[in-house]
Amino acid sequence: MPGKRGGYLQGYNIQIVCARRQFLLAIEAHDNPSDRTALVPMVKKTQHNHQAARLPGDIQLWLADSGYASAASFEDLADLPLLVPVTSDADQAGFPAKRQQAPAGQQDMAARLATPTGRAQYRQRSALVEPGFAQIFQRFGRHLNYRGRQAVDAEIKLLGTVHNINQLINHTPKKNP
Repeated sequence: MPGKRGGYLQGYNIQIVCARRQFLLAIEAHDNPSDRTALVPMVKKTQHNHQAARLPGDIQLWLADSGYASAASFEDLADLPLLVPVTSDADQAGFPAKRQQAPAGQQDMAARLATPTGRAQYRQRSALVEPGFAQIFQRFGRHLNYRGRQAVDAEIKLLGTVHNINQLINHTPKKNP
């Protein structure tokens, strides 16, 4: 993987899918520094986990940042309620976009996000997934103890499980007034 300060590191791009309260629905090691090719596999893994856990209903809304934007992914996931910025995340937050026009094959997604409902729904993304990463990194650090795809996969799934157990233990139900 390309390093942040140049050069290369032996590492993986960790992907997570979070629900409310940063509960992890999926955690995977991705061997590509770009998130663009991770969207479809992460959705499929999350759907598998959702079915395996026998959770009722379907996931109501899928949110991903602009790094996951890809016409091929949008085509593969056309049947899902999916929102992914195609210009930039800043545009969804009300700041000037880095790119003004949606790339070819991504205009439908841009139109969905341009609605008041799309903007309001997308604003939820950072509060769902970013704290999940922050909590995992704060609790376990940014370095793994094992090398090799299978060992890394087992370690991150164990860390994700511990994270979810902690979320369950520390969860305080809302009190009805």
